[in-house]
Amino acid sequence: MIPLIAGLALFWLIGRGVPWNAKLTTIMVTLAIVLLIVALERGGYWPEAFRRR
Repeated sequence: MIPLIAGLALFWLIGRGVPWNAKLTTIMVTLAIVLLIVALERGGYWPEAFRRR
């Protein structure tokens, strides 16, 4: 789901003619959020209500 959203956001940025540094920043922020969520989940800090069963 996250890669799909990131890809769509990137296509949207490309279509709007956004400079490359803004595209790169968007990709890096998205990747950082994904890595943070994965780290929280694996570390046991993610709330039980949000976990998939």
